[in-house]
Amino acid sequence: MGPLTWLIALPLLGAAAAAAVGRDRERALRMVGLVTSVLVFAIAALVWGRFAPGAASLQFEEHAPWVPGVGLVYHLGVDGLSVSLVALTALLFPLALGAAAQQLAGRAKGFVITALLLETGMLGTFMAQDLVLFYVFWEGMLIPMYFLIALWGGPGRAPAAMKFLLYTMAGSALMLVALVAVAFAGERIAGRFTFDLPALLARPLGLGGPYESVLFLAFTAAFAIKMPVWPLHTWLPDAYAEAPPVVTMLLASVMAKAGAYGLLRFCLPLFPEAMRAFGPLLSVLAVIGILYGGAIAWAQGDMRRLLAYGSMSHMGFILLGIFALNLPALQGSLIQMINHGISTGALFLIAGMLIARTGRADTDGYGGAGAGAPTLAAAAMIVALSSLALPGTNGFIGEFLILLGTFQARPAAAVLAAFGVVAAAAYLLAFIGRIFHGPVRDGLASMGDLRREELAILVPLIAVIFWVGLYPRPLLARSEATVRALLANAAAAQTAARQGPHVAAGGGTSP
Repeated sequence: MGPLTWLIALPLLGAAAAAAVGRDRERALRMVGLVTSVLVFAIAALVWGRFAPGAASLQFEEHAPWVPGVGLVYHLGVDGLSVSLVALTALLFPLALGAAAQQLAGRAKGFVITALLLETGMLGTFMAQDLVLFYVFWEGMLIPMYFLIALWGGPGRAPAAMKFLLYTMAGSALMLVALVAVAFAGERIAGRFTFDLPALLARPLGLGGPYESVLFLAFTAAFAIKMPVWPLHTWLPDAYAEAPPVVTMLLASVMAKAGAYGLLRFCLPLFPEAMRAFGPLLSVLAVIGILYGGAIAWAQGDMRRLLAYGSMSHMGFILLGIFALNLPALQGSLIQMINHGISTGALFLIAGMLIARTGRADTDGYGGAGAGAPTLAAAAMIVALSSLALPGTNGFIGEFLILLGTFQARPAAAVLAAFGVVAAAAYLLAFIGRIFHGPVRDGLASMGDLRREELAILVPLIAVIFWVGLYPRPLLARSEATVRALLANAAAAQTAARQGPHVAAGGGTSP
């Protein structure tokens, strides 16, 4: 097996190993989860380190027949769009499992098994190059996440999990129909029925017109719900607030990125004309999400809902950059996916540490917590500054590139979106101020500072914050060639679609 298959297989093997361990052996169960996820991270780090910057094509490809009779292939690969997202996913899972150790008393077995199954689904989503294989992994994320919310969440976990399930399954059903339609369109152009994405893109499909728009909207609905995009976000506050903080961290840091990734992996190369036609509308929705999410976050008392709406606001920047459809904005969106995963993930972990110590989720129940936990307060401040895009931290370069590229394409949208940075400063600094500053509330002076295991979880995230903020070149170099090729091929496909299907069938630019 190649390294990408090992990335999928190891969590499955770890889940099987955990299933064989007795329920009362919680330490052994936690070790199975941690060792498995650390091994996965080691392989992902090796793939990221050996990835050749400057190459637009897929690397580490693994290709085998799956169900040849209906055009299904087992096809994995990573390129500039996905290699850093695979590394991000692999980094966050051992940190999440380590952070969950204090919250799993008596319930570790099911959690470890479900979390490892979720990791398989998430990693497979970013590596699959066959439409149906992608759909299998896409749905493979949904079921474990549903159970992580429904079984380990708060008092309102059941309705929150059901709302999450219904929303995402509705979008997935639309995408399933659309991907079958894409395969039939590819058969007309390529002469064979296949779901293999590189094969479908070998020649422009030349869809064009209302047919392309319908297929684009079906795919986009699934991706927009996952991000989520306003106004398809109403599942978000309940799911984020009711899920355990470590699960919310995975939901916001990785699963939301799968939606943004899907727009770049599938919608832009398959439906370039629709991407441009619907770009103004999606840009408006992105700006609304940025400003609405920031305003609602500022008004929240529950820290988990505050961070949930803040996460939605930051995802709006990523959406805005994607639909600017130029190199700076797409590069900014890709690096901001990584930045958002790191910074928002760290904020949710810090929220979980606070709730575990005090049992309080409302920010009004805090005050002066920094007196008893100065290291925790310092870590929270660093992460908050990265989220509001302070220069020198990871958030700055991503938002700067997004706004730069958007200003080239839609100046008004860029100006309005810039006010989202002001909103982020308002709600994040209010979050820090309400919790860590002011008079010390009862019981907080002796709350306890960061323990060694908590430092081991937060220090890697803070290190990435400064590394990307000060030296983003390794991330940008890995994605630049792929983004350039994606834009060039989308332009060629758009031209072919405008000239008619007979031209598209005659040739095109290979990805």
